[in-house]
Amino acid sequence: MKFFKKKSIQNENNFDDFPPIGGLMVSKMVLDKNMKPRFLYRVKRTRPEDSGWRVFTGFESEEYTDNPDNSGIYNPSTILKIDPSLKDILLKGIGSVYERLSDDSGWYKVTDFDLEDDYMTTHKLTEEWTIEINNLFERTIEEDGTLYYTTGDKSIRLIIWNLQKKKDELYEECKHDITNRDETFSKTLDQFEFSDSQVSRIGYLIQENDEEKIYNVLFGFTIIDKEVLQTAFYFDEEEDFDWAINTWKNIKLQTL
Repeated sequence: MKFFKKKSIQNENNFDDFPPIGGLMVSKMVLDKNMKPRFLYRVKRTRPEDSGWRVFTGFESEEYTDNPDNSGIYNPSTILKIDPSLKDILLKGIGSVYERLSDDSGWYKVTDFDLEDDYMTTHKLTEEWTIEINNLFERTIEEDGTLYYTTGDKSIRLIIWNLQKKKDELYEECKHDITNRDETFSKTLDQFEFSDSQVSRIGYLIQENDEEKIYNVLFGFTIIDKEVLQTAFYFDEEEDFDWAINTWKNIKLQTL
């Protein structure tokens, strides 16, 4: 008779291969008093090594949380060994707020908790273009000049092409490319147009996947004479489709 060695729980749940999201600021009640978290939220990080997550048991007083000695910075694996139920939540984006009623109950998303950085702001893209976007998004410029905004679970890539062609000609070229795109790896799920007398907007929706998940991508082309502003909106949850559409529409000419 052949026996198979049973995997140890420790090897299955050490979480050492968890994605490097940065450190978690955690109430010391979690570690010193061995209490499981019941409330956490993710703010815009203040430094690269900070994940933005703030984790509490829910029993801290205001006086307790105001004392910096009552919290510490820990690796995600340290907290996940205490509470594995946080595995998926810790991958949620900036602005996420979650709570549960007991140690054994499920987590639910909180929508009425005010975060300090959660407000809309207008960014100047060029002398002509602006974008209205939530201040929670982190902004960087990639090596190829692409402007990149992200919260972690929602992202935008944006680049402007300067071309010596009229708006109508650029529109027809973009429309042709969308209609005739190669769908071998990703099928066009929908097409969109939000054009007016001053700006042409045309785009399409697909799904892509990597080794970890399937996500949605809305590609948008915003067109005027001699310029095509190309955007790609990435979002994990289907409920964020409206965010992608509205943000695309909120890319505007300053003269409008």
